[in-house]
Amino acid sequence: MGVLTGQQIEAFVQTKSLGIDPFDPIFKAPASYDLRLHHKILASPVGEKTLGKVIDLREMPEGFPILPGQMIGVLSLEKLSLPLNIAGRFGIRSYFARKGLNAFGGLQLDPGFRGRLTMNLLNVGPEPVCIKYKEAIFSVEFSRLEEDAVGYNGEYQDQEDFPADQYNYILNARTTSLAEIPMLRNELNLLSGLFEEFGELIRDPDSGLELKPEIRQRLLESSKKPKESLLSSEGILRQLGC
Repeated sequence: MGVLTGQQIEAFVQTKSLGIDPFDPIFKAPASYDLRLHHKILASPVGEKTLGKVIDLREMPEGFPILPGQMIGVLSLEKLSLPLNIAGRFGIRSYFARKGLNAFGGLQLDPGFRGRLTMNLLNVGPEPVCIKYKEAIFSVEFSRLEEDAVGYNGEYQDQEDFPADQYNYILNARTTSLAEIPMLRNELNLLSGLFEEFGELIRDPDSGLELKPEIRQRLLESSKKPKESLLSSEGILRQLGC
């Protein structure tokens, strides 16, 4: 068993021994082939007010930013068709892995598999990562087997779309996600700024209060009198008739 080179992959596609539809030689690598991003993606909820949703990348020419901590479901634009003597392994391209995207999905492509590839991506980096329609995001390598295998015939055969369990898992999540942590930090910073602005708007209750000159003078004169001349508290009460 050996891994196919890029030239062998192209030759197998041309002879229809291996199906990659659509195929373009520019996505051929020395020992793998790059698959592009389908227009439909699933975006997990971010906070209680922002629910999970289906995104159409064709409507977002600038791309979709995956927030730190957010999970995204993606499909391959190309459909594969593997013969019984070829198996495959796939994952995310290193370009995106270096940006902090972690891929979750079945790495093994069994002989006989037909359909689009699907996986979940989680942004574990510090910044949003933008993905665009038809961007090369998957990397697939093919290995030729020494004999024909029993062909794959599982529930994901001939898949054109995300399976139902992937829809439910990503779109219907209701728990706190990692993506809410930076949002919470931003909200706290905003709240702190509002408190500072509020404090600047409120006047000091003691500001602007000044004693009249005559009052200040009388207090000054009183402070210079000997203690013996000052009335005691009992004397003050007697003068008040208490």
